[in-house]
Amino acid sequence: MAKHGAKHTSVPKPPAALKQTMAKPISGYTDPGDLRTLMTNAKRLGRDDIWREAFQRLCSLEGADQTDPLHRDFYRTLAAYEHLLTQKNGRATRASRTRLKLKSKGVVQCLEDWATSKTPTEGYELLTTNDLAELTGEHLVLKYPEQFSAEAVASAKARLDAAPASAAPVAPAATA
Repeated sequence: MAKHGAKHTSVPKPPAALKQTMAKPISGYTDPGDLRTLMTNAKRLGRDDIWREAFQRLCSLEGADQTDPLHRDFYRTLAAYEHLLTQKNGRATRASRTRLKLKSKGVVQCLEDWATSKTPTEGYELLTTNDLAELTGEHLVLKYPEQFSAEAVASAKARLDAAPASAAPVAPAATA
């Protein structure tokens, strides 16, 4: 014990190392709520790589029950679009018109219509703005060309080729 009046010098401790290990790999997450929490924490810590991987996993859960690969990918695209809409609007937002069209015309006709439309859809714009062109309907048309008309494939290719390459991804906003 130091004597009364004696000067006590403290040695500053080095900062604690930031532990960046995770309990399980992102591919092991099956609960959307857990993935959203992970995304929020990744954003807070500036780990855009973790945010992006968790976002991709969250989107892939949406169509996990689909047996057709095209349908599974379509629901992944829809989930990505709805998540970005929610982020943009600051409240839960569903792609109501897309879901209505999906119900009445089906996956293939939705994608065919999007690819051949004269102007890009809002979903295409939002996804490409956020450097997620691999989640657009046009990308799906090129991934599964045998299921679409030659016109749709050519239009999808032209649209994606004309899209400006993003210099840097838009920083994702934390979501609740």
